Amino acid sequence: MSTQPKIGLFVTALLEDDYNKTGHMRPKMSEATDRIAGILAPYGKIVNPGFVEYEPDADRAANAFNSENVDLIIAIELAYQKGIIPMRTLLRVNAPILVWNTQQIRRLPEDADFDLIMENSGMAGLPELTSALLRSGRPFELLTSHISDPAGLAQIGQYALAAGAIRRLEKMRIGIIGHPFEGMTDLMVDYLSLRDLVGPVCWPLEPEKVAAAASGMDSKRVQAFMEQQSGLYDASAMPPDLFDYSARLALALEDAARDNEFDALATFDQIWLTDPRVGIIPSYGTGYLCSQKIPVATEADVTTLTAMMILQELAGEATFLENYVIDFDEDAIILSHDGHGNPAMAADPKQVRIKPSIYYEGVNGRGAGFEFAYAPGDVTILSLIPLDGDWRLIVAEGESLPITPRPVAAPQMLFRYNHGTITEFCDEWLLAGSPHHMALAYGHHAELVQKLGRLLGIEVVSL
Repeated sequence: MSTQPKIGLFVTALLEDDYNKTGHMRPKMSEATDRIAGILAPYGKIVNPGFVEYEPDADRAANAFNSENVDLIIAIELAYQKGIIPMRTLLRVNAPILVWNTQQIRRLPEDADFDLIMENSGMAGLPELTSALLRSGRPFELLTSHISDPAGLAQIGQYALAAGAIRRLEKMRIGIIGHPFEGMTDLMVDYLSLRDLVGPVCWPLEPEKVAAAASGMDSKRVQAFMEQQSGLYDASAMPPDLFDYSARLALALEDAARDNEFDALATFDQIWLTDPRVGIIPSYGTGYLCSQKIPVATEADVTTLTAMMILQELAGEATFLENYVIDFDEDAIILSHDGHGNPAMAADPKQVRIKPSIYYEGVNGRGAGFEFAYAPGDVTILSLIPLDGDWRLIVAEGESLPITPRPVAAPQMLFRYNHGTITEFCDEWLLAGSPHHMALAYGHHAELVQKLGRLLGIEVVSL
């Protein structure tokens, strides 16, 4: 959501050749092209190479789309066009394609003339185009709607948002500090495959650099940071020395991400427990980074981190969770993680507590973690797994219910599944191959995730 998607607009029709003699329609076709560009403008930056009729026009369009690195190409036929013309463009571009079968009138009036037909008969030529795309093995999405239909335009908005997220995903860098938690099979993944088929690149960062930065952090900066955080959240339970260690580590992690241009971090949190320069768990720091739009996944879980990055692009905020305890009485399940979570998604910032971890103790004691209830509202959970040489996204929608946070030094959510009982959710989540971690964002985004998966070319299982 940080940048506007770029939409390549491809509008075409055949007006004039040895047999067709409607060249006088070109001004109207150009006007229609510009009108469509205006209709689509709310959904992204429009790259409009103008009306396309002949092969040089198609070359111009391909060059414009490639030079501008568009995220999505929307192809429209206003009237019949020989398939070789749009294919000259669509076979030379890398961006995903949405074929929009649309027209400017809702019906053909009784007094219609041929010019009106020419402006509104794209369905005449589209079978040739979609057939050519299928024969060429070129993936595409298809949408049929009237040009001003709100539901159709909403679909276009989703495609543009998903395509923009994919393009940004391809440029993202994950910093890996430490190693995946030993023995966790769902963390045993191929980073090259992740780069090739999903997008982000994984780059290691030595824990030593973070430890040295934390121990050498300017004390005035640390103190100012602690005061600022204490003004946002309740840090009264934190011993000053442990809060100091935690603040130093949080700032060192933030510096590491920004200095190395990492979009997200996958950390093995236990890596510093025995290092006397740090000697605590970094749960507070990793949660703080999430609130600063730098997603962090503990246990060096790059697949759930990638799911967090996807949801952050689609929804603006994301967090990291795992299944905790089923609540059979409420037909729900508590989702949580050991002190790590995104406090920007809390029900009430004033009720966010910074507390010593009850989960891990280092040589310097129990570092800070977060304890709070997540805000109630519609939510989407997302996981990413490698499967049979490919990748699968697993998505489910539900509701975050109001909950009184338990005194377990961890962020907590009471999740109720939208499409069945909690027992059905558990069964379906397990049978889909989900890992033991998950990403979560507010809002219902399953349909959007499905579009992203199709554009990306990976399977989506929607529960």
